[in-house]
Amino acid sequence: WRCLHRNVPSLGRGMARPPGLCLLALLGLGLGAGGSSPCWDPRGQPRRCMPVFENAAFGRAVRASNTCGSPPEDYCLHMGAQHASALCHRCDATDPRRHHNASLLTDFHSQEESTWWQSQSMAFGIQHPNSVNITLHLGKAYEITYVRLKFHTSRPESFAIYKRSHAEGPWVPFQFYSASCQKTYGKQPRQYLRPGEDEQVAFCSDEFSDISPLSGGNVAFSTLEGRPSAYNFDGSPALQVPPGWEGAWCMEPWDQGHYCTQLG
Repeated sequence: WRCLHRNVPSLGRGMARPPGLCLLALLGLGLGAGGSSPCWDPRGQPRRCMPVFENAAFGRAVRASNTCGSPPEDYCLHMGAQHASALCHRCDATDPRRHHNASLLTDFHSQEESTWWQSQSMAFGIQHPNSVNITLHLGKAYEITYVRLKFHTSRPESFAIYKRSHAEGPWVPFQFYSASCQKTYGKQPRQYLRPGEDEQVAFCSDEFSDISPLSGGNVAFSTLEGRPSAYNFDGSPALQVPPGWEGAWCMEPWDQGHYCTQLG
């Protein structure tokens, strides 16, 4: 995954609003090979099966190209109401109580005590045209059917989700989000395809690009929705994982600012 930041006003020296992502969830069917897998026969050949439906992101290692805390910095969260005081905190990579590293994207937490990954703020140049990339390696092939992102701060104005089949392969667009799809990605906003159109094309949606809510906003989508062959998935090679697909995801935001998120 890759995540980028949005421009937000500075709140004083060293105190700017940071990007935060609380949760990353990839729900799908695991198709891994192995002696205990029902999807492979004793000779290692694939066979028809119904794998377990699971959250493929849970507990997986995530790599972020930028994370707050080195050096430590103060940051403030906007409350929305005019004249309302901001909530200010400190991010410190050396303090277990104040760090927000990428491992907190795929962990388990309660709603009362949420955890999140957080990038540095605009004070460190984290704003357009610079971006922050979040990458998740799944380790084996999955048929991903549902993706959910939950943001600790407001959602980015624009971001893109990519996938690729192996470590050295090219990143393939999977989904775009933007309040300006045509300007940012050269794509018209749409959420469905007509029969006969390329079913592997990535959609661009303007549905989740509003700055509101300032905290706790979700971005969620079904990977098959709007695709004509969704109800004939088993008979649609275009929608299925190709042989040898190992699975990696990348998220790249293209707005201006600083984020905190969770994948789950």
